[in-house]
Amino acid sequence: MNEQASRKKAGVLKTICVTLAVIIALYCLAYLVAVIATGDPLPMPLGFGSAVVLSGSMEPALSVNDLIFVVKSGEYGVGDIVVYSTGGTPVVHRVVQADMQSGIIITRGDANNTDDDPISVSRIKGKMLFAIPFVGAIPRFIRTVPGLFIVLLVLFALLFVSVRGKAAESEESDKAEELMHEIERLKQELGENGGKNDRDQTE
Repeated sequence: MNEQASRKKAGVLKTICVTLAVIIALYCLAYLVAVIATGDPLPMPLGFGSAVVLSGSMEPALSVNDLIFVVKSGEYGVGDIVVYSTGGTPVVHRVVQADMQSGIIITRGDANNTDDDPISVSRIKGKMLFAIPFVGAIPRFIRTVPGLFIVLLVLFALLFVSVRGKAAESEESDKAEELMHEIERLKQELGENGGKNDRDQTE
């Protein structure tokens, strides 16, 4: 019983790993397609997106390779950490001045001594919801063509192992079922022979 429970647990873990791999691969593929199709370095499907911190300009709040999640907003205020694009590269800085009536925003990196050039609100992709420290190197690599290729290879490997594992489990289950039928048949034969011997001895 414990062995069956362990196998079921392993099967569930494999399924979770494969599902996560599929989601990551599809997300990265969709990201690359969106970047190539639109030329936008930070696509925002449904108003949400993610970016990787590429410099130390936001230390100590954010470090290089932190992964941040961004949401589109209709209003930005002083203190918000926002992402905007300049020269095709996303910049992650904090708002230090905001005039929503004129649509002008001024940002600055926490570790910088000078403000950035003023930008219009329309250039802002969104503001940061939350960040996950140091894991941005993974999606940063996966979003490259070699990285995506490796992810797809790993995905196919996981699918192959999962299919083989299910086939092996099915084969073992069939063998166990056949063995149980054979045991039942032997029990019945032994029971019939035992009853016949008892009758012979009585006669």
